[in-house]
Parts: sequence; structure tokens; C-alpha cells
Amino acid sequence: MSLADANKNLKWDIRLTERNLNVGDLKTDELKKHLEQLPDLASNVETFTMDGKNTSADDSH
Repeated sequence: MSLADANKNLKWDIRLTERNLNVGDLKTDELKKHLEQLPDLASNVETFTMDGKNTSADDSH
């Protein structure tokens, strides 16, 4: 991957979003459109307690 491609991917990095908005590398409507097209992955989460134990009743690991 080239440096230009890597920088292009960082445009959507959540840690850099505010900076990119402030310096003009990203527009608010562009960010909104990008976020709206992301898939809903809520069904793929696995919850756990702070002691690391899985809280899912159907966990077979």
C-alpha cells in the first residue's frame, strides 16, 4: 500500500475525524454520508463481564 493510499484510509479513522473536519480535509456532509452507508453489525457483538466471562447463554466456546 502506498503512503497516499494509507493517508486516504486514515480519512475515515474515528480518531482523526475531528481533526480532518477542522482542517477541511473532511466535510460534515461527507462524513454523514460515509457513516450512513456503514453496515449495522450490532448482531455480531459478543458481550462479556469485566472478569472476562461471556454473558451469552448460547456460548459454546
